[in-house]
Amino acid sequence: MSKLVAFLAIPLLLSVPAALAQPGAGAPLQQAELGFGLYALGSKGLEVQLTMRRDADDLRVEVAMRTAGMLDWAMRMTMTGLSAARIGQDGQLLPVRYTTDSDGTWSKRLTRMSWDANGLPIAEVFPPNDEDDREEVPDLLKRNTLDPTTAMVSRVLRGGPQPPCQGSDAIYDGRRRYNMHFSPLGPDTVKPHNRTAYDGPAFKCMVKLEPVAGYSRKFLAEWSEKDEQPTYIWLVRPPGFDAWLPVKMEGSSRIATASTWISSARLNDTDWLRPVGFIRAEVPSDSIH
Repeated sequence: MSKLVAFLAIPLLLSVPAALAQPGAGAPLQQAELGFGLYALGSKGLEVQLTMRRDADDLRVEVAMRTAGMLDWAMRMTMTGLSAARIGQDGQLLPVRYTTDSDGTWSKRLTRMSWDANGLPIAEVFPPNDEDDREEVPDLLKRNTLDPTTAMVSRVLRGGPQPPCQGSDAIYDGRRRYNMHFSPLGPDTVKPHNRTAYDGPAFKCMVKLEPVAGYSRKFLAEWSEKDEQPTYIWLVRPPGFDAWLPVKMEGSSRIATASTWISSARLNDTDWLRPVGFIRAEVPSDSIH
């Protein structure tokens, strides 16, 4: 389960603080309601809804995730998350609160994170790290990091004509500290498919994860950089908006290859991508006209 969740989380980890809009590049994205579906081993495994709202001073993002299909039958899991941040005078996102709460067949996990006056994240987690076969992340490694959701929204709202898929970002999620390394691959096309609400031109990026601290001892013993497979992300700049949104993601593990598709998108109270209907069977892209 953790690997499947990671495939969907990676496209949401898009980066370091940056200015939230560039003049003349399109309307600012004030509200967004996005839906995603993750598919592995031939069937849907996860459904995700992300809601973002911001005004001149504050940002609030809510995430809801649940298992679907055979995975729901085998190992049911639901997760909710909330991130809140202040928007500085220079457009930088300053995180204030980050919470996640997951309840699954195999485990329950809870994260509560806030920031002190010096900008250092302070986390409360369940189960505690010393009961979870992992060591605490040193304070030195927590500095100059963002939580996963605030990092994602910072990159999405950066806007501008160039896709936000270059450089390396430092993430701390209350348990683990890791770096995400982004590389641009160039223009591409998302082909029609009954799993996706979008088809058309996109920009393809590659992302690789580098563990730094806070991982379980078992993970660190098994992880090898040469075995770590990259995740690929297709980004699109919606017409009339100064933002870049992920519309498709692909990643592989030792267990399976997973693909995530955008299933709906409502931006500033207007439908950009209408919701995908119920999928009875997979339809190859060359069968859709």
